Amino acid sequence: MDRHFETVIIGGGQAGLSVAYHLARQNRSSVILDANERIGDSWRTRWDSLRVFTPAKYNGLPGMRFPAPSLSFPTKDEVADYMCSYAAKFDLQVRNRVSVEAVTRTARGFAVMSNAGTYEADTVVVATGAHHAP
Repeated sequence: MDRHFETVIIGGGQAGLSVAYHLARQNRSSVILDANERIGDSWRTRWDSLRVFTPAKYNGLPGMRFPAPSLSFPTKDEVADYMCSYAAKFDLQVRNRVSVEAVTRTARGFAVMSNAGTYEADTVVVATGAHHAP
């Protein structure tokens, strides 16, 4: 398993997926490290009645519109499923169940220590969301 990437992205939410998408379009190597069992699980664990607050036409990520009527308000599970589909469609490298414990500067870039071992990167993007820390 490759452990050196140009960019390690910590967090597989909307921001992390968008960064990985743009890096892939530039032929840059990247990996998303996400602590959850699958992409979108941070949405799946929210309250059952949750719907996004904006119409579906505004909820798409770069390169893929949200697959719902444009004026509907998607449920939390629809958002989570969309995120999984997005990662699959663009063949984004995702490592699930990987919790990042520390990031340190090295002579060659960064070392990202996790419960699954150490990853090396030239650049690190922290995309853990407002309520999480790497």
